Amino acid sequence: MNKWIRIPLLLLSLSFLLLGVGCFNGNSSGGDLEKVNLYFYDEHQNALVMEERKLEITADMSNESLMLTVIDALAKGPQTSNQGARPINFNIDQAILKERSAFINFTKDYDKLDTPTQIIHRAMLVYTLTELEFIDKIEFFAGDQPLVNSNGEKIEPVERKDILISVLNPKPPTNSQIITLYFPGPQGDLLYKEPREIRVDNNTPLENYILAELIKGPVTQGLVAPLPIDTKVNAIKTQDGVCQIDLSYDLQVPQLANGLREDIVIYSIVDSLTELSRIKKVIFLKDGKKQTEFTLPIHTGGIFERNEAIIAPTP
Repeated sequence: MNKWIRIPLLLLSLSFLLLGVGCFNGNSSGGDLEKVNLYFYDEHQNALVMEERKLEITADMSNESLMLTVIDALAKGPQTSNQGARPINFNIDQAILKERSAFINFTKDYDKLDTPTQIIHRAMLVYTLTELEFIDKIEFFAGDQPLVNSNGEKIEPVERKDILISVLNPKPPTNSQIITLYFPGPQGDLLYKEPREIRVDNNTPLENYILAELIKGPVTQGLVAPLPIDTKVNAIKTQDGVCQIDLSYDLQVPQLANGLREDIVIYSIVDSLTELSRIKKVIFLKDGKKQTEFTLPIHTGGIFERNEAIIAPTP
């Protein structure tokens, strides 16, 4: 394991951490309680949620020791009541620090996790560790080898800004917002407009709420939800007018019991999102991999624009 031998810094085996054994022998006794922000994934909100935690930190604690303490706390899971929290199974073999980068080496069992769980675990680690002022980015390995994406390309060091999963403020939403959704009609050939007033947090992009409301389904009698209720939104990111959505549901496979057409499902999402003036196009991913093999002729490489022709006239 040459990569790790060349870095003569503190190593970590989380097998001890997950059993509840402390990271250090004696250093943590008599320390002050310091507030640290930890980030856990909430399946109900499809987002990372911050939890403030008080950790025992000594004045002479090194940066490496502090990093390991934070990972230990994260691995033990949330302390607040969070019914949507996904179980944590980091499978970390070693964690080391060099300059302003953290190097996380997962065990080979990491490959057994499904892609959404892998993405979520990396996001939790990146968002939590980059809260520490001495860490800018994280580099990930598995079984001593650099992690690769679905195309076999090495995953470059990840910074906080690279995380696509939204982060919610732990305080409940207090602002009201009207959004416009488009749901399939009873015949499954047109979309029908449904304005909806929701409570939002201004720190969370509206596109996150739009996807969540589409999955919940319509309130208007006769309209149909475009996606299964158990669909998970792995990530949403909008940049330069293009909204990139990573879903756990394969839009290329007609799995819906109500037999909706592919174009109806896609444009229910696209037309709802493009109600936001900053979004002009939508790209779909499934578990981190871009979807391009659509049967629809009116798209270019899986990039979709608004389609007014499929929206039913307003009475």
